[in-house]
Amino acid sequence: MSGSQQTSLKTPQFPSVINTSDADIIQDFFVPALSHAVRYDRGVGFFSAAWLRLAAEGLVTFAAHGGRARWVTSPILSREDWLAMQHGEAARHDVILRQILEQNVSDLAQSLKQDTLSALAWMIADGVLEFKLALPRNKLQGGEFHDKFGIFHDDNDNRISFNGSYNESEQGTRNYESIKVFRSWESAFAPLVDDDMRRFERLWNNYDPNVQVYDLPDAIRARILKLRTQERPYPEPDWMTIDQMKQAEMTIRSTISRLRVAPEITLRDYQIEAIDAWFNHACQGLFEMATGAGKTITALAAMVRLFEQKRQLAVIIAVPFQHLVDQWCATAETFGIQPIRAYQKKSSWLNTLHQQVLEFNRSDREVISVVTTHTTFIDEDFQKTIGRLTAPALLIADEVHHLGAERSRTQLPGNIAYRLALSATPERWLDDTGTQALREYFGETVFEFTLSDAIQRGILVPYSYFPQLVELTDDELEEYRELSEKIAKLINTDDPELQEALKMLLIKRSRLLNNASEKLPALRALVAQIGELHHALFYCSPEQIDEVSQLLGWELGLLIGRFTAQENNDERQQLLADFDHKALQALVAMKCLDEGVDVPSTRTAFVLASSSNPREFIQRRGRILRRAEGKSEAVVYDLIAIPPQTWGTDAEYNAERSIVEHELKRFTEFANSARNKHQALDVIWDIAARYGIQI
Repeated sequence: MSGSQQTSLKTPQFPSVINTSDADIIQDFFVPALSHAVRYDRGVGFFSAAWLRLAAEGLVTFAAHGGRARWVTSPILSREDWLAMQHGEAARHDVILRQILEQNVSDLAQSLKQDTLSALAWMIADGVLEFKLALPRNKLQGGEFHDKFGIFHDDNDNRISFNGSYNESEQGTRNYESIKVFRSWESAFAPLVDDDMRRFERLWNNYDPNVQVYDLPDAIRARILKLRTQERPYPEPDWMTIDQMKQAEMTIRSTISRLRVAPEITLRDYQIEAIDAWFNHACQGLFEMATGAGKTITALAAMVRLFEQKRQLAVIIAVPFQHLVDQWCATAETFGIQPIRAYQKKSSWLNTLHQQVLEFNRSDREVISVVTTHTTFIDEDFQKTIGRLTAPALLIADEVHHLGAERSRTQLPGNIAYRLALSATPERWLDDTGTQALREYFGETVFEFTLSDAIQRGILVPYSYFPQLVELTDDELEEYRELSEKIAKLINTDDPELQEALKMLLIKRSRLLNNASEKLPALRALVAQIGELHHALFYCSPEQIDEVSQLLGWELGLLIGRFTAQENNDERQQLLADFDHKALQALVAMKCLDEGVDVPSTRTAFVLASSSNPREFIQRRGRILRRAEGKSEAVVYDLIAIPPQTWGTDAEYNAERSIVEHELKRFTEFANSARNKHQALDVIWDIAARYGIQI
């Protein structure tokens, strides 16, 4: 194909309504529209290759401009059209088949007129034409795809859409048919054109919940084709025997799948909104989505749409932990890719990645993909290899806040133009520099979906929140006062060494509150009050885990498992399975459950060790609220040690207020989205008032 040249849909003069009685709908509309367009999107209930012959004049010019047409049509096709489509699809991946087609299509104009099926296959192989088949489902189950609309685009973003009864078939020129034409540059009709564009994209990307759209390999596997039996209106093609066509059908079955949204996946409306927002920001930005909202599926669907536009794409997915590499790969495979798993020994992935990058840059591969950990992502060899990418590339960064660390943020590759960051909590705690670096690289938040949104939509279960205030013992109170006095003396220091000392004192005081010994008697009373427990999760600090395990397992007789950094991946999976199936009543866990590990069957959570880092407690809550079979709600018990009123000076007051404010920020975050919001807030109302903290 030659490169595109400037064209304008404003040049032809189209009437607002065209019918087959008064006009030649091919010559008066489709030929000039194709001749001035670089893209044609069509949703139509009936397609026949014979139509290509009739529109040959416009299609030749369209192809010469580098044009690309996409059809969503019914799976009711003639056998000849179906086999030609398959052959073209197979030739996209099979060099020999492609050469056969090129030999038979030396002149596109002549082939369109004399050997239409050969031309159809060749244009599919070359990417000029692309077909997907649509089958109604859900409330439209049992029906057929009968819509008839289309949109032409030119170089200058002018668009014409049309609607009417006309099908892309030879018979359509013999029937009485009509279409209405709408122009984007006319303000009254621009919303209609935009609506047709959005509608087509929803169909093409399989976003419509009541229409399932298959690409050709998926259609073969799903066996949805309904062959027309009437005699074809054109000669049997002589460019390939029936046996060769059957061989082409076998070839396409074994062809590596291309990027697609799997038919069984139906995107929710907010996921489509997120993808639209990302494209509206030049395919850069951040999805700030609550845990459980489906950000993985959303990101991969955005990847598919980008590939549909670019026709070639390298995909790099960076995740924080090794087990997430495996999770992402499993999901990504349902979208038609087989990612390289880049972690552990370099010998298992580096040479493969290097070779695929070379092939991709030569256009020998349409897609390459790799999923890696954040640690491997910033490795010198990995960076050097992906730094060689010259064709379109996309970076998806899961839990992107990790990449804001000082070393990581200097390794973000500049040669990757398309960037998508994912996190429920993208702000880095006490690290404005790291947060700003991430936003400068990935872009600002383009879509936000909060935990409250997820609960309201039924994606996460609702929850009740019961804070339990505990007091310090006399010894703890004395230690707390001593630490507070030291903190008060350093609170306004500018000396770097003293600031570091202040930081260590604040950490020590926070640990004192976290590990307050009265939390254990309070926990004992709570568990006794609740009675029978199952699917219960206990969050502890490292200092608490032995005592909590002994209390629950030995003293109260619960069947518990410890989920710590000591267990390997197989042991962890067994613990989660036992917990899910009630072989264990409870898990006693530390920080390793905060991020990347799903425990959706959790019904009741006890938080003994809290974190003032918003990301950590928001992650915890999201994992507690995931849906599971038989689960309609969750309950959270939060054991909080609030410091007593000990200040004597303004410095002591300010130091103490700071730690209370951190505790109450987490508290109000939990309370505001809870079913019993006001009941929960009443528990700490007096404490907030004492320190002048708004809740």
